[in-house]
Amino acid sequence: MKFDNFIMIIIFLGFVSFGGILAGVVYFQVETLENALMDVNFTIPIGEGMTPNENLTNFQDIMELVIYPITGLRTSLPYLTYFMIFAFIISLGITAYVSSKNPVFFIVHLLFTFVLTYFSIILSNNYTTLLEQPFINTMMINFNIYNKIMLYLPQVLFFTSLTFGIIAFISIMKPSANKFDSGLNYGGDY
Repeated sequence: MKFDNFIMIIIFLGFVSFGGILAGVVYFQVETLENALMDVNFTIPIGEGMTPNENLTNFQDIMELVIYPITGLRTSLPYLTYFMIFAFIISLGITAYVSSKNPVFFIVHLLFTFVLTYFSIILSNNYTTLLEQPFINTMMINFNIYNKIMLYLPQVLFFTSLTFGIIAFISIMKPSANKFDSGLNYGGDY
């Protein structure tokens, strides 16, 4: 399909824009839940015929075994957003290299890149407005790299899309036969 690269750029833009905000909301909610659970503590009554366990004497001991290891996983959410962003950048490159078969694709790709860069400017400005609110700002404070990428989203999208469009255009110029002519020979087809 000729428009695989365009679809990947739209998916890249959507997931980067909303995936990090969703991860920030989940991070904040899990942290709030953990803080609320830390305030609750009571002694566990021992039933008749049960031997007391020295390790489990109150509610917090049970939470340390059951809930707190799960809520501790929230610290991996910023790293997951970073890996998501870089995985989509790599997939943009792979899709651009594999999908193009026509030189006209490069011109269409450039036009589409300009349109999406315009929309990424709007998204970046809206994200800046969101960060001006104290509640959202405290919620997204642990996502440093995501905040930088969202603030510079037009540049990130434009330069990655342009780079991978050039890669796609170069793959068009690659000769189809692995023989030496008087022209350029980039190597064998894979």
